[in-house]
Amino acid sequence: MRIVIALGGNALIKKGQKGTAEEQMKTAEEAMGALRDVIEANEIVITHGNGPQVGSLLIQHASTDEVPAMPLDVLDAMTQGEIGYFLQRALMRKTNRKSVTLVSRVVVDEDDPAFGNPTKPIGPFYKEKVKENMVEDAGRGYRMVVPSPKPMKVVERKAITPLLREKLVVIAGGGGGIPVKLDGKGIEAVIDKDWCAALIGREIDAELLLIVTAIPAVYKNFGKENQEELSRITVKEAKELMEAGEFAEGSMKPKMEAAIYFLRHGGQKAIICGLENSKEAIEGNSGTVIVP
Repeated sequence: MRIVIALGGNALIKKGQKGTAEEQMKTAEEAMGALRDVIEANEIVITHGNGPQVGSLLIQHASTDEVPAMPLDVLDAMTQGEIGYFLQRALMRKTNRKSVTLVSRVVVDEDDPAFGNPTKPIGPFYKEKVKENMVEDAGRGYRMVVPSPKPMKVVERKAITPLLREKLVVIAGGGGGIPVKLDGKGIEAVIDKDWCAALIGREIDAELLLIVTAIPAVYKNFGKENQEELSRITVKEAKELMEAGEFAEGSMKPKMEAAIYFLRHGGQKAIICGLENSKEAIEGNSGTVIVP
């Protein structure tokens, strides 16, 4: 089976961790170990988030005048290499698969409304709002927000399938990809990695989109006393729940939107789950399964 795995940036930095290289390497190994059976038995493309990592880089660059600060698209490229390295090292240690990291550019529309309404949370969580461009993120604290335009096309998409044919695990679209205009010039934004994963899935004719996040499933009334796990829903049901405001912006909502997009463009199944229950979710015994 050809599977696109969308691995959350927060899945690589656990709650309470600072995000040191050692912590991320260890967590990457845990992630690849948890996904080992899936990875070894299928054609795999891994995309990953970079919200915590790119936010931390942004803070680092803003904290000194001794070195020139880099624009957000360049920071996206830096985190693709950083996290790709962590994942390739983990794949080598925890599976029998060889891998490659494909530095990926993704075309976006420079007139996308997202540039006038930043919603993508990045960086560490704060207990209080310390900057104007911060919002409360799904009950977990305050984070910076940046524009998150919809991806239109992965520039390097034609390189992915030949690499899969060579039995390589392909790490592509990292951090949602490096956002570029139609003319190839970079633009400051962070593309949602789940949307990018869904687009890659469409472009390579993947059968399954596996979205791995920090929680084991999708919930109705998330975080409330009447919280209800959703085990299997259709695209129609997912859309109705989304329109009813069940899913948070910059958190679960883009995951559901990505799943719907994937399924409406040829995908057979989308699954949202945690690392710990990913194997059971693929077997149909855990997580949230979305079908056409």
